[in-house]
Amino acid sequence: MEAKKYKWFVLIIMSVSELMVMSLWFSASTIAPELEPVWGISGLGTLIVTLMVQIGFVLGALISATLGLADKVNPRKLFTFSSIMSAIFTLLFVLLYRHFLIEMVLMLSTGIMMAGVYPVAVLIVSSWFPTRRGLALGIVIAGLTLGTALPHIILDLPFITEWRALLEFSSLLSILGGAMVLFALHDDKNQIKAPQFKWDTIKQIIKNKPVMLANFGYFGHMWELYAMWTWIPIFLLSSFAFYYTGSRLLFITGIASFSIIGLSGVTGSVLGGVISDRIGRTLSTSIYLSISGTAAILIGLTYRAVPYITIILGIVWGITAIADSAQFSTAVTELSNDAIRGSALTFQMAVGFLITVGSIYAIDILRNIVGWHWAFSFLSIGAFAGMISMIRLRYKKESLLMCHGKR
Repeated sequence: MEAKKYKWFVLIIMSVSELMVMSLWFSASTIAPELEPVWGISGLGTLIVTLMVQIGFVLGALISATLGLADKVNPRKLFTFSSIMSAIFTLLFVLLYRHFLIEMVLMLSTGIMMAGVYPVAVLIVSSWFPTRRGLALGIVIAGLTLGTALPHIILDLPFITEWRALLEFSSLLSILGGAMVLFALHDDKNQIKAPQFKWDTIKQIIKNKPVMLANFGYFGHMWELYAMWTWIPIFLLSSFAFYYTGSRLLFITGIASFSIIGLSGVTGSVLGGVISDRIGRTLSTSIYLSISGTAAILIGLTYRAVPYITIILGIVWGITAIADSAQFSTAVTELSNDAIRGSALTFQMAVGFLITVGSIYAIDILRNIVGWHWAFSFLSIGAFAGMISMIRLRYKKESLLMCHGKR
C-alpha cells in the first residue's frame, strides 16, 4: 500500500483501537454503584473509582514522559503492553471485587497503564501526519470520547446480563485493540521523538505567559469535561426516573449518555479541528467554551423536565465541551520553543487531569447541597475562565505564531 493511503489506514486502526481500549476508562465507575453495598460505602463508588483512574493517569503520564519510555520502547509495543495490562487489572477487579482497597489499587494501576495508550496513540498518528495533523488528531480524540462512552451502550447489549460481563467485554476489547496496533501496523521510519518531561523546565514554562494562557484555557476545559462525563449519566438517571422505570429507564439513560458523551464527542472532535484551522485557535476555543459554559448552567434547569429537552441541551454541551480539546495542545506546540515543548505538553496534560479530580469531587458535594438544578453550573466557572484566558492570548503578538497567523 502506498504511503499516502497507508497513513489513513494507520489513522483508522489507531482510532478504532483507541476506542476499544478506552472503553475501560469508565467501565468500573459505571458499575461501581452496584458494588457499594459489598464495599460498605454509600454513594461514593462512582466518585472514588473515577478519581483513582484519573490520579493513576497523571502518575503514569509523568513517569512515562520523565523516563522517555516512548523513545526507549517501540511505541506500538508500548501501546499494546499498556492495553493488555489495563485489561488484566480490570479482570482482576472482577475476581477481587469484595476487597475495596485492592480494587482501588487496581483502578490506580489501570489509570497508570492508560498513560501508555492515549498519549502514545497521539504520538504514532502524529508521525504519519506531518500535514493535516489537526484533523488526524481530532479523529483520534473522537475515538477516545466514543470509547469512554462505550460502557453505557455495552450495558444495553442483550448478552451483557450483569456487571461482570461489562468489565470482561471491555477487557476483551482492550486486548483486541492492542493486538490490532501490534500486528496490523508497521513503524514509521520518520517517527517523531516522544515529548520528554524535564522537571527543571517547569519554571520556564510558568514564566512563558502565552503558553500559560493556552494552558489556563486547557485547565478550564478539563475542569468542565471529565466532571461532566462522570456525572451526566447519574444526573440523567435521576432526572428520567420521573418519567420511566425499570429496564426502560436504564435503556434510555444509557442511550442518552452514549449520545451526549460519545456521539457528540465524535462530532465535536472532528468539527472542532476543522473550524479551528479555518478561524484560528483563540477565536474558536473562546466560542466553544462560551457555549459549553452556558449549557452547563442551563442543563440543570431541565432536571425532571421533558427528557428530549435535556438530551438536546446535553448534546450541545457534549459537542462544544470536546471541540476545543486538541486545540490547546496544538497551541502549546506552536507557542513554545524546542527546549521546553515536550515538557510543556506533559505539564499541560498532567495538571489538566489533576484538576479533574477536584471538579469531579466538587460535583458530588454540590449535588447534595444545592441539588442537580445547580450543581453543574459550577463547571461553567472553568469554561468562562478558560475563555477569558484565550481572549487575552488573542491580543498578544505571540498569538500570530498559531494557525499560520489566524490566532
